[in-house]
Amino acid sequence: MPTRSPTSDHAACARVLAMMVAANGRVDEREVHALEELDAFRRLGVTRQRFVELARLCLRDIGAGLSARSWLTAADMIYLDALLDAVESPQQRLLVCRLAAAVITADGCVTLDERLVYGYALARWHIHQGMVTQAILHDRTH
Repeated sequence: MPTRSPTSDHAACARVLAMMVAANGRVDEREVHALEELDAFRRLGVTRQRFVELARLCLRDIGAGLSARSWLTAADMIYLDALLDAVESPQQRLLVCRLAAAVITADGCVTLDERLVYGYALARWHIHQGMVTQAILHDRTH
């Protein structure tokens, strides 16, 4: 089995996080700013500009449709599974969830579509909210 490079892991993480930004049907500047505050772009090895491009691609591919309904379709789940399964490292998965928690709360309102995608990622990766809370607390101490 080929070994994945840190660069490909970071790119996969950036794509998942971009999906979290696009989940509510728009690329909100407050969410992008929250990621800047957490130094997320450096941590994921992507520029701010490239991240916004990824978020717009996700918005085009799936995000706009998510805001129109209160469930994930089979096509949504296939799309999300491909993004999520590309992140293999448990540490990177937890980092993405930690950053996603900041994204979905950045505008002061967690929408149903954001909750659906975030919850799906947690379930797929077998991460519970307590683990994310600990990651947030640990992140703040550094």
